[in-house]
Amino acid sequence: MKMNKLDKSVLKLWYIRAVIGALALVGVVVSVFVILLATGASSNVMLAVSLSVGIPVVLLLCITLIMPVLRYKMYTWGYDDKRIVVKQGVIFRQRVVIPVCQIQDLHRTQGPIMMLLKLSGVTISTAGSNFDISTLTTAEADRLIDDLEHNLETRIEELKNEEI
Repeated sequence: MKMNKLDKSVLKLWYIRAVIGALALVGVVVSVFVILLATGASSNVMLAVSLSVGIPVVLLLCITLIMPVLRYKMYTWGYDDKRIVVKQGVIFRQRVVIPVCQIQDLHRTQGPIMMLLKLSGVTISTAGSNFDISTLTTAEADRLIDDLEHNLETRIEELKNEEI
């Protein structure tokens, strides 16, 4: 089975999401400082808040900007007529194998930013759980769903012929 890397546009999407989260975090920090300035907090309080909030926020922002690249490098996926395999994770590595014969539903999803970048997510439902292949190009997602649907139809026909 050939394992595939994600398209480069996925990295753009993950960076856009990271920047949106970082901006929200910076907004909260700026709001705290504006409130402290408006209430006339002493310089000792300002220093204490700056150190206790500033250092973790800077570290979090660095992690937020580094994680998309690491996540992108560690993510691979592939499928054949019997199974789907996804390997992912930076700190905690995960290898998921989904037997094609257990698939019940396939869903392709897109958000507004994903549409602009021509990306889609694929959700695979089995009897026990759902699994997301986070982000593929829309063409890859459609091809995956079409191939899996064809494999399922073939398997159903084989099972019908076995019963006869």
